[in-house]
Amino acid sequence: MSGGGGSSGQNFCSSNAGFSGTPLWKLKQQGQVPNHFREHEQAKELQAKELREEEEAAATLRVAVDAVSLGRVEYNLVRHLIVKDLRKVAARSKITLPTGGLFENKAPLQLFALFDGQSAAETGANCSESCAKTLLPKLLRNMSAIPQGYENATFLKACLKKAFEDLDKEVLRNQPGVQDGCGGAVALLVGEKLFTAVCGQCELILLETVRKGIKQETKVVSMGAHQGSWSVPEDQRFLKDNGGMVYPGDGGRLMTSNPQGKTTAISRSIGDRNWKGSMGGVSGSLKLMRSVPETRYTDISWAERHTAIMLTSMPVSALPADQACNFITDFDQKPRAASGEIASRAAGNPQNANAQCTSIVVYFVPKDDRVAEPAAKRAKKEAESVRLRHIVVRHQDCSAPFDPVRNVAIGRTPQEAEAILRQALQDLITEAKTIKLPAGKKASTAALQPSPKFTSLCKELSECPTAQKGGGMIGDLGWLQPEELKSRFGPAFSEAAKNLNPGQWSDLATSEMGIHIFQRIA
Repeated sequence: MSGGGGSSGQNFCSSNAGFSGTPLWKLKQQGQVPNHFREHEQAKELQAKELREEEEAAATLRVAVDAVSLGRVEYNLVRHLIVKDLRKVAARSKITLPTGGLFENKAPLQLFALFDGQSAAETGANCSESCAKTLLPKLLRNMSAIPQGYENATFLKACLKKAFEDLDKEVLRNQPGVQDGCGGAVALLVGEKLFTAVCGQCELILLETVRKGIKQETKVVSMGAHQGSWSVPEDQRFLKDNGGMVYPGDGGRLMTSNPQGKTTAISRSIGDRNWKGSMGGVSGSLKLMRSVPETRYTDISWAERHTAIMLTSMPVSALPADQACNFITDFDQKPRAASGEIASRAAGNPQNANAQCTSIVVYFVPKDDRVAEPAAKRAKKEAESVRLRHIVVRHQDCSAPFDPVRNVAIGRTPQEAEAILRQALQDLITEAKTIKLPAGKKASTAALQPSPKFTSLCKELSECPTAQKGGGMIGDLGWLQPEELKSRFGPAFSEAAKNLNPGQWSDLATSEMGIHIFQRIA
C-alpha cells in the first residue's frame, strides 16, 4: 500500500515537468508564453470581441415594442410572441444558425408573431396556442438548414413559408383533437432586413414616411393584402380547382361552404381540418383552404423612412388602418400607449362585442451615437441618477389599491387605469407641440418647471402624495439612482427612465404602485 502511495506521489510531482512555475503574467511580459497558452488566450480574446460586436450591433438596431389585448380576452383566442434576441433562443436550443450572407457579423435577429383563432373557418383557441408554442423551434430548424452560400432573401422567405406549412402539419397530423384553425402574422428582422409572412385575415402593416411636396405623410403598407379573402383572384382559382364555389354573403362579403354545410369568408388558415381534404383526415371533406402565407422582404430604412410595424388580430380591422396609423404616429416611441389605444378603439366597436382585439406595435428606435462610445463611458452615464416627475393611477390589482390623496379605496381595473393615462399622455403630447423651447443651454433646463397641463392633470388624476406638493415640485419624485429606481418601481421603469432625455415623456409604465407616466426633469 505504502509503495503504491509513494509511486503515485512521484507521478503527481513529475506531472509538472516542462513548466517553470513562473506566473503567466510574467511569461507574457518576457514574451515566453507557451504556444498552447497563447492559442487559448487568442481564442478567448476573439470570443470576447465577437460578443462585443454582437452587443453593439443589437444596441444599434433597437426596437420599442409592446402588445395589448382587450375585449373577450378570457377566450384566449389570440396568442402572440415578442422575441428581441432570437440568437439567444437558438443558443439555448443548441441550434446552430448560418454565419454567411444575411447572417454575417452575427446580424441581430428579432421576431414578432401573432396567431388569431378568430381568423379561421372554425373559431377556437387550440390551434393558435399550438402555433405559438411550436413556431420558434420549427423556424429555427428551417433557418439552420439553409445551405452555405444561400443565406439570402429568397431562402429566408422560403423558411417562413415552410414554417407555416410545418405548423399546419403539426395540427392536422399530430393533434387530432384540434378542430379549429387560426390565422398568423410573423415579422422577422435580420439586421435591417424585414421578412414578413401573413396567412388569413389578421394584419401586419409597415409604416412608411413619404414626402409629398414640402410635407411628409405616413403611408400604410399592408403585408398580407394579396391573400386571405375570396375576393383575391388566386384564392378563387384555388377554390374552384378543388371543387368549391364562391357566393355573396352578408354585407357583400364573398363566402364559400364545405360539404358539411359550414361557411367561411376566410380563404387561408392554419388548421381547420374540415376544410383541408385528405390532409385533415375528415372523410368526405374537400381541400378548400390552404396555409400558404403571403411572404415579403423589405430593406428597412431604420427609423427614417420606415418608422414602425403593427400586427393585429382580425377584429382590429374594424378600426381603419389610417386611424391606427395616426395613433402610432401620435404616441411616437410609446408602444404601450399606441397598442392600447388601437386595441381599445377596436374593442369599443359594436361588431366586436364578443371579440378579442390584440395589437402589437413595434417602433424602430433611432440609431444612437452613444453606442459608439467606450464601454466605460457608457457605463458611467447609465449609472447617473435621474430626476423625475410623474402621475400614477392605481387599480384594484396593485399592491395597495387605495388613493392616499383622496382617502378612498380603488376599484378600477388595470385597463381602466391605462385608458385614463393614455388620454393624459395624449393631452401632454399635444401641449408639448405648442410650447416653443428656448435655444442653447437653456433648452436642457426648460423641463425643470412643470407645464400648466401637467399641473392640472397631476392635481386631477395622480394618486400619489407627490401630487400635493406645491408649485414646481408637484409630482416630483426627486433624484433617483438606477438601483433605487429598480427597487422602488421595478426594472422596466428603470430602463424606461434611462432611455429618456430631459423633457421627454415616458410610455405607460407599470409598478406595484399602479400605472405611471413620467417625465425626466434632469
